Amino acid sequence: MIPNEWRWWTERSCAVRVLEVRDLWGTSVAEVLVPGAGTVERVLADRLAPLSSRQWVANELAWRAAAGRAIQLLANGQHAGLRERLFEPLPHQLAVLDRALGRDPVRLALCDEVGMGKTPEALMVMAELKARHAGPRGFRVLVVAPKGVQLQWVAEARDKFGEELVRVGPEGLPVDAGVDPWIAFAQVIWTMDSVKPVRRRAGWSEDRLDEYNDRRFRAVIEAGWDLVIFDEAHRVAGATDEVARHRLARDLADSTPHLLLLSGTPHSGKSDAFRRFLTLLDPAFAAGRALNRAAVQELIVRNEKVSAIDNDGKPLFPPLTTSLEVVPYGDRRLEQALYEAVTEYVRHGWDSAKRERRPAIGFLVLLMQRLVSSSTTAIRTALERRLSAVVETGAQLRFFSERSENWTDLTGEEQYTALEDAQGEAWGNERSEVELLLDLARRTEASGADAKAVYLLDLLRRLQREEGDPSVKLLVFTEFVATQDMLLGVLGRAGVPAVALNGSMGIDERAMAQDAFAASAQVLVSTDAGGEGINLQFAHLVLNYDLPWAPSAVTQRLGRVHRVKQRFPVRAFNLVLENSVDRRVLEVLGEKLERILAEVGIDKREEVLQSASLGIEELYAQAISEPDHLDQDATGFAARVRDDVLAGSEMRDLLSAAVLDRPAPAPPEELPDLLARMVDAYGALGHRVPTDPMTLLNMLPEHVAGEPAPCVTGPVPGWWSLWEARAHDGLDGRNCLVVFRPDRGAVRPDVATQLWANLIEGSDVAGNRPLTTEEWGALMQAGNDYAFATFDALVQGRDAPTPWLALRLAVRVDV
Repeated sequence: MIPNEWRWWTERSCAVRVLEVRDLWGTSVAEVLVPGAGTVERVLADRLAPLSSRQWVANELAWRAAAGRAIQLLANGQHAGLRERLFEPLPHQLAVLDRALGRDPVRLALCDEVGMGKTPEALMVMAELKARHAGPRGFRVLVVAPKGVQLQWVAEARDKFGEELVRVGPEGLPVDAGVDPWIAFAQVIWTMDSVKPVRRRAGWSEDRLDEYNDRRFRAVIEAGWDLVIFDEAHRVAGATDEVARHRLARDLADSTPHLLLLSGTPHSGKSDAFRRFLTLLDPAFAAGRALNRAAVQELIVRNEKVSAIDNDGKPLFPPLTTSLEVVPYGDRRLEQALYEAVTEYVRHGWDSAKRERRPAIGFLVLLMQRLVSSSTTAIRTALERRLSAVVETGAQLRFFSERSENWTDLTGEEQYTALEDAQGEAWGNERSEVELLLDLARRTEASGADAKAVYLLDLLRRLQREEGDPSVKLLVFTEFVATQDMLLGVLGRAGVPAVALNGSMGIDERAMAQDAFAASAQVLVSTDAGGEGINLQFAHLVLNYDLPWAPSAVTQRLGRVHRVKQRFPVRAFNLVLENSVDRRVLEVLGEKLERILAEVGIDKREEVLQSASLGIEELYAQAISEPDHLDQDATGFAARVRDDVLAGSEMRDLLSAAVLDRPAPAPPEELPDLLARMVDAYGALGHRVPTDPMTLLNMLPEHVAGEPAPCVTGPVPGWWSLWEARAHDGLDGRNCLVVFRPDRGAVRPDVATQLWANLIEGSDVAGNRPLTTEEWGALMQAGNDYAFATFDALVQGRDAPTPWLALRLAVRVDV
């Protein structure tokens, strides 16, 4: 055995080049180069046989041929992240994945409409990047998501991709638990609120607090993430560049090569906010990069429900219809009197707020209007809180100062909770007014169930008949927990099994509630915060027990059921009381918004609803304060909406550049079956199979000079060869090709492909054939001639790498 000699390493079934042979204490040890693995190893010299002695078997041909075909499929667009077949993506989701893989690095915003499956799209990208780019330290992923959607992320990652996301923060591993979660775990899901700045701590100076907060921020930023995903990314765009959440997002975005932003509403029609959103993907936007269609098309991908299809080419989303259900008071005279009295109280409060320029009072009283529209229980509990907070004389009203600027961004639950912070004297005789209202509310509650609660039970029975299903499921939305508790009591007394979801529930509690609704419960009563991020496609009936004033919030509610895998037409029912402010505003404004849609285009519905949601409280306040002027006020409001939609058309036109064409259904992927065949053949040789079959693609041996070739039978005599070309590291920088040179005539691509398939399936080996010098030279020439196009395609405009080509298998074919 001499240096540079090729030998056969039987245990590893590969040819190795001898670098050095040494005698150590009576034992001969060889240092060898393993070309397929690119490693140098030591092996006992007596384990290395002459290269001419190696024997081929069918399974060795099969695993090499299958590995080469897998590399070719990956280079031509098939997806390593879907190799386990745990999840069947839809055409539009595959289109997003292909768009993402066309970028290096991947920095992209996924902006599909609500309910189209942005979470699995992001997980597909994650799995693909992990399979293609995992280095020695693995592939590190951070998902930044609101608490309410983390359960969905964890479940979909596990069920659809076999991946585990570790929760850090509330209900997961504490950030300050003593172990550094950012280093300890490679795949983390986290909410920014878990490292929000600590404002005060006993005995700590301001400098110490600043140092502590900065250290917590830097720890997550400097953890070395390969991919960062922001869900609901429009929330981190921030009102200005100085908002803490946006600055943290900017630092995270700048620290990672791969970045995904998920948002169904990436802009609000304002160029500055949209620019901040895009700055996360490309810092050049902060330096003045032009905001144009080409830039948006480069960084954003969007699918719309109207063009989405399933894998059979059929429309993906069933129709959605909405009906307004006007609820009469009937004999509920006390309830009607309570509603009118609270409305009068709100009118006084609103007028006082405008006169005294105290917007906090306006927030408070408008919340009371929504509460009385929701339920007697909700307004009664709110009045009790208000009565305990009002003092006869003294300090100014303290009104949740930390939240007042973002009042409209809070959910009904959060606004209701804020009542506890509203202390002080609001206006002259408010205390006595609240006492009278509270007495009326208590008497109303004692008189029986609310008119809307009775209507709900009647509607449920009606739906059972219309749907032909006594156990038909109904999703009920309310803004307030107090109303939720009341409805659970009403349904329970009626013998209707029901469960609840709200924002105070933990992730595990939410999971139990969803499971119960899917299994045995007929009704799920959810608040808006509770319903955030949940998937309830198994239900198709939605009842908006009370309506949020912002029209876009209703769209978000319906997105819980009107989403991928919904099999039935979705029906939504909006309850409003007769002679109520809600009914009057909805009827007048609805008519005017339909006129706007007729003018600007029905495809602008989402934009119209978003614009109408801005400043809607002012219209309701005017409807309460001056009901006789409602039509005039609504006309002015609608004109503002129309102007906003037209003024924001530039931003929306930019986003339209990101909308994908309707993709065609993709053929089934060949890769999963191919990898399974490769693993079976490799294991049949007696080798230990790696946990991840993709590892085998990096272990493909070379067929070296002096190594005999296996002989198989085929349609034409000649030489078949498998080649791998590389332009750069990573699976997307490799490709394989096959060449068949017949003994006579030109190369035959058709025979090459047919023989490739035969070898993968398991061609019988008829024997070994040493290659002559001429035969080896002809093989090398064939590889050089026909692999250049493959190599050139891999370069893709990069700086020209050092050419790299390896023969992976040569086979003699006889008839």
